[in-house]
Amino acid sequence: MLQYPMATDAPNDSPFDALGLHPVLRRGLESLEFTRPTPIQAAFVPPAIQGGDVIGLAPTGTGKTLAYVMPVAHRLLSDPPTILQGPRKRTGKSSKRVDPRTRLRAIVLCPTRELAQQVAKDARALVKGSLLRIGAVWGKSPLAPQREMIDEGVDLLMGTPGRIRELLDLDALSLAYVRHVVVDEADRMLDLGFLPQVEGILERMPPERQILLLSATFPPMVNRLSAKFLRDPQRVESGGHSTPAKHIAQQLFAVDDAFKTALTLALVDGGKRRGVIVFCRTRRRTGWVASALSRRGISTGLVHGDRSQAQREHDLAEFAAGRLAVLVATDVAARGLHIPAVRTVINYDVPLLPEEYVHRVGRAGHGGGFGESFTFVSHEPEEESRWERLCRFTSVSLQPSALPDMIPWMRPEDKERYDRSLRKQVRQVQRSMDQARLASIEADEEEIESRRRKGISVGGEPAEQKKSTKRAGKPKRQFRGGRSKKPVSKGEKPGTGARAAKRS
Repeated sequence: MLQYPMATDAPNDSPFDALGLHPVLRRGLESLEFTRPTPIQAAFVPPAIQGGDVIGLAPTGTGKTLAYVMPVAHRLLSDPPTILQGPRKRTGKSSKRVDPRTRLRAIVLCPTRELAQQVAKDARALVKGSLLRIGAVWGKSPLAPQREMIDEGVDLLMGTPGRIRELLDLDALSLAYVRHVVVDEADRMLDLGFLPQVEGILERMPPERQILLLSATFPPMVNRLSAKFLRDPQRVESGGHSTPAKHIAQQLFAVDDAFKTALTLALVDGGKRRGVIVFCRTRRRTGWVASALSRRGISTGLVHGDRSQAQREHDLAEFAAGRLAVLVATDVAARGLHIPAVRTVINYDVPLLPEEYVHRVGRAGHGGGFGESFTFVSHEPEEESRWERLCRFTSVSLQPSALPDMIPWMRPEDKERYDRSLRKQVRQVQRSMDQARLASIEADEEEIESRRRKGISVGGEPAEQKKSTKRAGKPKRQFRGGRSKKPVSKGEKPGTGARAAKRS
């Protein structure tokens, strides 16, 4: 069942009926047990139904997929394709059928094959019981079945830009009757280098078409794309589109790269966690982590670009069903996958692009409820720099947490290295404390001396008392020519001393 958590805006009290959706869609929403739209859905659907270009920005996990599927499906159901009248081939009797050439009226561009398949699955569940046909195409898979599907007729097609462009070049696909095009996860689309393909597809669209652009972030490149192809778009935002969803608890660990695998095992095996996605920077690193987890008896799946489509689909399905405890993946799984089983996201490596952090963390708690994320930042300058840039972009502010006990999950050679690292850290902390203590003592001494020079009391002793104490024991100064108080004796003359005796 599809599940989307409510976005972090003010609660929305309007039911789906207030959006004016087609009866088929209202019935589909009821069967999916959706009662109220999320804030991005409530804000995005009305202008999209009117037919204008719309930009939707919201954090990952707030229901953007349903936000654009609902208005597109509503328009398709309200404006059915052309019906052909003609005799049937076998019986010769008159029949009504849809011209496959005019049936394709909406296209959704997705950055990955997994997302294209997921969106198609969601759309089929929403329009179940109607005559709409939903299809999906993606690269690195046989062309013949996809061409056959298109030849038989499809109303709404999801696909990756490369495969759709390939079908256009082979003249197996026509955009002549397309009236609605959706660019989903636009920022990720352009990050992966799909800008030329996306522009080529949009340039071949009919002049009278609607473009819906959705993303969790809005970098300058996406802004330029919208300025080039969208006409007076209405911009709809829900929550901080460049910040992680607020229902996710985030935690940071500062750890050497050599100990990241042990820390992962401590969190997963030691914490008895399930529904965990571990994101790594490269395919090779995903292999290291997956092998370490498997050796510990933890059921683990693996998703990256070098695996076949069948392998990726199998592991994703097993993980979504709860038969795999952990899924280790590159950023190919960071976008648009609705897997309610995910409760924990581990960023084994800091992502190269700050916006990828938003999408990675958004996988946690995607089915509603609590989610948590752990991010590992090594002491390498490059990774520390990426983390600082990420914090500025996403407004994330995290302090490193104390590391859990990783020793039980370390290899023997790593334990000795870890002990040396701990001793080095202790020495560094002690040295810093000693330097701080010495600096404090020197500052106090300078302050005391300064106060003494200024005649200010020190230590509660009055300044006057200190002044008199300083002069105690010194002889009183005698001034020349001063008058003495001693009486003059007989035979003395004042001021001249003793008189000389008179001669007889």
